[in-house]
Amino acid sequence: MGKLGIKTAVFGLAVNFALFLLKLYISISSNSLSIYCDAVNNLADTLSCMIALAGFIVILKLSERKSQRVQALATFVIGIALTAVGLSFAYNGAERLMYPVAVSYSKKYALLVIVTILVKILMGIIYILINRKQSSPVFKTLILDSFLDSAVTFTALLGFSLTTKINYAVDGVVAVVIGLVVAVSAIKTVINQAKFLVND
Repeated sequence: MGKLGIKTAVFGLAVNFALFLLKLYISISSNSLSIYCDAVNNLADTLSCMIALAGFIVILKLSERKSQRVQALATFVIGIALTAVGLSFAYNGAERLMYPVAVSYSKKYALLVIVTILVKILMGIIYILINRKQSSPVFKTLILDSFLDSAVTFTALLGFSLTTKINYAVDGVVAVVIGLVVAVSAIKTVINQAKFLVND
């Protein structure tokens, strides 16, 4: 589990960081809050993979029972981090609703965002295949996160596209929605892993 987990975490870390940089560039260039929030979400995923990597490195020296607790603890910490990120999105979205700003839409940027959606879906499929080889709560969290992220990015793309066509801060609404979806999903993960840690 340890070696496979390390390879998986490194893979996730590299891809998520690349997606973060790409979306950060798009968000800064277009002034899109929804894309910016999505970029930060990828940065949070990068940090989550770093936590998972540390956990899998520790697992190499532990027994099976202790390794399960380490995986649960790593997943718990990842959930807390994502909850904070989600709530931050919601706050920034609400602020954008109160103080709307112009967004510069571009078909080139929209196409790049679509590519990132496909990358996340592919990551989810890869994680599913890995989890079939060796099941882990960390892998399951990464699977859920990948498909959730693809949906979140699609929502961000809608907000990015509609903001310039509708005389309303759609970007802010989307950021609030993204934040709440991420936070609720993360809270569920935190609760499930907390139950495991307490009852173990």
